[in-house]
Amino acid sequence: MATTIKSTSLDFDAIKNNLKVFLAEKPEFADYNFEASGLSNILDVLAYNTHYNALTANFALNESFLGTAQLRSSILSLAEGIGYIPDSMTSSQAIVNLTLNLAGVTNRTTEIQIPRGLKFNATVNDAEYVFQTQENINAIDNGSGLYEFKNIAGSRNIKIFEGVERVKTFLVSRAEDNAVYVIPDAQMDIDTTIIRTYEQPSSSVFTAYTSILKATTINANSTIYILKEAPNGFFELSFGNGATLGAAPKTGSKVTATYLAASGASANTANTFEPQSQVTVSGSGYSMNVATVAIAIGGSAKETTESIRQNAPFQYASQNRMVTAVDYSTLVLRNFSTLIKDIQSFGGEDALEPEFGTVFLSILFNADVDAVTIATTKDSIVDLAKQLSVASFNIKFTDPVKTFIETRTFFQYNPSLTTLSRNTIQDTVNAAIKSYFETSIGKFSQSFRRSNLLTLVDDVSAAVLSSRCDVFVQRRFTPTLTKIQDYTLRYATTLQTPDDVNYIITSSPFRYKNKTCIIRNKLNANKLEVYNTEGNEVIVDNVGSYSTDTVFIVGLQIDNFVGADGFIKLSAKPANQSAISPFRQDILELDPSNTFSRVVTVETGVTN
Repeated sequence: MATTIKSTSLDFDAIKNNLKVFLAEKPEFADYNFEASGLSNILDVLAYNTHYNALTANFALNESFLGTAQLRSSILSLAEGIGYIPDSMTSSQAIVNLTLNLAGVTNRTTEIQIPRGLKFNATVNDAEYVFQTQENINAIDNGSGLYEFKNIAGSRNIKIFEGVERVKTFLVSRAEDNAVYVIPDAQMDIDTTIIRTYEQPSSSVFTAYTSILKATTINANSTIYILKEAPNGFFELSFGNGATLGAAPKTGSKVTATYLAASGASANTANTFEPQSQVTVSGSGYSMNVATVAIAIGGSAKETTESIRQNAPFQYASQNRMVTAVDYSTLVLRNFSTLIKDIQSFGGEDALEPEFGTVFLSILFNADVDAVTIATTKDSIVDLAKQLSVASFNIKFTDPVKTFIETRTFFQYNPSLTTLSRNTIQDTVNAAIKSYFETSIGKFSQSFRRSNLLTLVDDVSAAVLSSRCDVFVQRRFTPTLTKIQDYTLRYATTLQTPDDVNYIITSSPFRYKNKTCIIRNKLNANKLEVYNTEGNEVIVDNVGSYSTDTVFIVGLQIDNFVGADGFIKLSAKPANQSAISPFRQDILELDPSNTFSRVVTVETGVTN
C-alpha cells in the first residue's frame, strides 16, 4: 500500500519527518532515521530543496494578488491592471494674495500680466524651498496705482506650489502604440505635469495632451497620455495607439514633459513667501507685496503600498464615475488625499429629514488644513462632481460631529511579579491606553471597544492581575456669554437611564451669576439643574433634560468660562460601557485631560 505524503507543510523539520514516515515503509532503507548516516544527509538535502521550492512558490502566488502582495513592484502592477494610478510625490501648496503699489509712478501701465512660474522663497526648519505659480496672473490699476493680482478664475486667492520646475524632452523616432518614455526623477509630482508635442523639434506650435485620469471620452483623436510609476521608482510616459485608444505623437515630433520636482511633506507649514524677482513696469523693477492667506500644506511622499492596496479596489468599483454614495467618497478621497484624513458620504434619502437628489459629504480634513483651504477644496469637490456625476445631484457638506471618550481605568498590580517599578508600570499602562486611541478611533465608522482596551492594559506585564474601566462620552458647546440660549447635543450612543445614586450628566465648570457652577441631572430623573459647586446648592432646578441619546439645554446664560478652553464639556454615562459605535458623520476621539488610570498594589491595597 502506497504511503500518502503530506504536501502542505512548509517547515523544514516537518518536511523531513514526512520523508522519514515515507521511508519507514521501505525495508530497503534501514538507516534513514540515524542522523549520522549518509541517507540522513540526503534527506536533509531533499527537505531543504522542498522547503525552498515550497516557500518560493508560496511567495510567488502571494505576489499575484493585491491583498497579499508585499513587493511594491507587484502592487503597482496589480493596481495598474484595474486602472489605478498611485499618487506620486506631491507638492506642498499655499495660498497668497499679491499686490503691487505704484502710486506716484507716472508711467505705470493699466494692466500687468505675469506668466506662470513666478517664484517665491520660503524657509521651514532652516531648509529653503521654492514655491511658484502654475498659471498666469494679472492685475488692473484701480485708479490710484494699486494692482491686485487675480488668477484665471478671477480670484485673488492665488495658489503657489513647492518644487523646482524641470523639463524632460523626447524625440519620437518611430510612432508606435507601445512606445514608453522614462522620466528618471523620483521626485516628480505627476499632478503638475504638462505634456506637449511639437511636430518638428524646432517648432513653437504645440499640441497639449491631457491625463487619461481627466478624460471623459477616448477615441482615435483623443490627445491623452498615461503617466505611471515604474518598478524602479521613476515614471513612465506613454500615449495612445493612434487608433481606438487615443492619438500617438507622429514620427519625428518632439515631446516635452514639464513638471515640478517636489520635496513632499518637508515643505509643509511654510508661511512666509519672498518673491525672487521684482515686477518690471516700463523698464523699472518694483517689489510685490505678499500676504499669506493659507500656509503651505498637502505635501506628501509617494502613496504607500498599503494605501494602494486599500484604494485601488474602490477606484475600480467606481469606474471614475459618481453614481453611488460610495463613489463620491472614493473619488473625492482619491483626488484630495493630501488634504483629507477621512470622508463619509450618504444619500439624501437616508438623512434624518430625507432630501432626495442630494448627496451628503462629511469630510474630516487634516489638522493642518486651514479654513480658506477647506473652503476652496469644497468648491473643487463640487466642480469634480459636475464632471464625473452621471446624474444631477446636489452636494451638501455636513461637518463631522466629534464625540469625545473619557476613561477611568483601574488595575491591580503585584510588585513581586516584576522588576519594574510602580511608576514604570503606571507609565506603560498610560502609554498603552494612548496607543489604543491613536490607532483604533479617530475616523468615521471606527468604534470604541472596552475589551480591546483592557486587553492591552492586561498585556502590559504579568504583574497586572486585573483591570476595569469606566467609560463616559462627551460633547462640547460654546455658549455666547451673557446671552440666553438653547442647545441640543446628540451623542453617538444611548445614554444610561437615571438612577438614585449616580449623576449621568455632568458638565465642566463655568461662571453663572458670579458663582462657579456645573450642569448635572437630578438623581432618579432626566431633568437638568445648575449646581453651585462653591455653595453646594442647586440654584436653577430646571435647565433642560436628556432623552435616549440627546441632551437639551434650555434658557442657559453664563457669565464666563472657567479655564482657557473657551467651551463647556458635557459628559454623559453611556448605557453600554462595552462598545460605542458612531453614527454616520460621528467621530470618536479621546479627551486626554479627562482620562486617567489608577493602580492598586495588591499587598497594601493603597490607591494612587
